Amino acid sequence: MPHSALPLAAAHTIRFSPGLVLALGALGLANIALLIAALVSLIQRPVAAVRFHNKWLWGALIVLVNWIGPLAYLAVGRIDAPLPEPAGLAGAPAAERARRAVELLYGPPEQR
Repeated sequence: MPHSALPLAAAHTIRFSPGLVLALGALGLANIALLIAALVSLIQRPVAAVRFHNKWLWGALIVLVNWIGPLAYLAVGRIDAPLPEPAGLAGAPAAERARRAVELLYGPPEQR
């Protein structure tokens, strides 16, 4: 087939406006940032603090399903793990628990 017989559509080029290119670039960078944030959160989080206790499932969802995967993990995939109760505080009055918490965070009163 001679070159001149190519379909007309093959001879045209598509031109995008600079604003569209900039917007698509910004969306691409936001997608990459969201992906990285979700993966870092998943890696640093213990298995007990991940819904369904399956980090491989969430990792695959984050990497393979753009936008929806990272957003789903960040919205519902993380579980707030309860903090362990400091030794000797089970059943202690609230004021004693608060005093001990302040000491654990800031040290004894003599060192503040």
